[in-house]
Amino acid sequence: MTDSAYKLGTAPIVVLAVYLVVMIAIGWIGKVSSKEKSLRDFYLGGSSFGVFVLFLTLFATQYSGNTMLGFAGRSYRQGGTYVVSIMFMVVTITMISLYGPRLFRLSRTFGYITPADYIYHRFGSHWLRVICAILLCWGLANYILEQLVAMGHAVEGLSGGRIEFMTGVILLVIVMLIYETLGGMRSVAWTDAIQGVLLFGGCSIILYIILTTEGGLPAATETIATEQPDKLQVPGWEGIRAWFSTLLLLMFGVSVYPHAIQRFFSARSLKTLRISLAGMAFMPFITTLLAFVLGFIAISRFADLTAFESDQVTLLMLLAIVNENDFIRWLVIIVFVALVAAIMSTTDSALLSIQSMITKDIYSVYINPNASQRNLLWTGKVFGWLLIAFLVGMTWVSQQTESSIWALIKLKLEFMVQISPVFILGLFWRRLSRVPMLCGLLTGTGITLVLWVGAALGYWDTAARSPWGISAGVWGLAANYTICFVGGLLWPDQCSKAH
Repeated sequence: MTDSAYKLGTAPIVVLAVYLVVMIAIGWIGKVSSKEKSLRDFYLGGSSFGVFVLFLTLFATQYSGNTMLGFAGRSYRQGGTYVVSIMFMVVTITMISLYGPRLFRLSRTFGYITPADYIYHRFGSHWLRVICAILLCWGLANYILEQLVAMGHAVEGLSGGRIEFMTGVILLVIVMLIYETLGGMRSVAWTDAIQGVLLFGGCSIILYIILTTEGGLPAATETIATEQPDKLQVPGWEGIRAWFSTLLLLMFGVSVYPHAIQRFFSARSLKTLRISLAGMAFMPFITTLLAFVLGFIAISRFADLTAFESDQVTLLMLLAIVNENDFIRWLVIIVFVALVAAIMSTTDSALLSIQSMITKDIYSVYINPNASQRNLLWTGKVFGWLLIAFLVGMTWVSQQTESSIWALIKLKLEFMVQISPVFILGLFWRRLSRVPMLCGLLTGTGITLVLWVGAALGYWDTAARSPWGISAGVWGLAANYTICFVGGLLWPDQCSKAH
């Protein structure tokens, strides 16, 4: 990839540098615009976001390196059948839209800052709050790791190899920490707005270019049908089970992303949230569709890429068309910067969410209940710096072991998905009480962990990490919901508050 990348010249590095300076400037503006030094102002932007900012920060946060690199790589490996990924994301947004407005109303009434605020208020269980906070932080830490891997690929491709993988990761992390530390959620959301515009415009542009050069999708389909017909075959039962597992993981896992939930709390009004979520329903037909098309067409142009290399097919496709003409060259540069923006927008949001949960749900409750707002803010920032330093180190390990982005996505979702009954059932079913909820969560998490360990020991397929090709997290989720349903029927909650 490096030789082709040099065709971009030094312009991309200059554009990237300007972009990063603008991000830091926005961070400073966010700092001077803050109204008070409080957790609500720093982590929720004072709950003041209108439709424009809220929609773009939701969009930029939801679609990231996972989509543009991980989903495209998955499309390359699976072929035409992965068009179902568009449906996966539509269903996920639908799930978010079902419970998001109800959770927003509760947050306004009871002053939630983190998802665990709702959990404790609804179920009144310290154990449930702590376990959910730990699982959410675990999922977000893996989420950040995915983004850092994507970040390294993107900067290396954008710079034509002049900026190496780990150097790019460290550079972007430093910039991200600066603007996030300065202005918190307000700075993150404002930078997300710019990043969202870049991502939307970049996706639209590159989708048009890819579909109109070298015969586009029809020519790629014809080549694949001749050279790799298996990539066009209808899946058998094994493939359908894999689809079903992925659908459930994304629908129940992505829909409880804590950084997305906190954006519900940041909305200015319920109407603002509803309009933003309505707009989000159409985004899979641009971003997820683009990732699928990129990966699918790449099958006809790049042979025998490994799982780790296939995560770079988006970059390879962009570099393959860079010499069409000067106009397309600049469009490719813009798309590269948009890709970097998408990755940064998700990383900063996830890190900010982890900081808020560690500070609000663990430190201020169980370690230092008398801490001042200033002390809590600095504790969260220091923890965030230490965590990101550790994850940068893990990014290097991931690069050395050539772990694919999709493998990291599954590692996150398998466990995070176990929290979904807390929101999906807890918000709408009064009978569900703390004991079956806690038992279901522990059982589902335990089953998932056992199945992952079993795969590591070779008891079943390592790729699926569970028996019969059904994801470990789905087995755990089935047990989780079963316990919650039975427990809710037999031992109903007598004193639920959050309704």
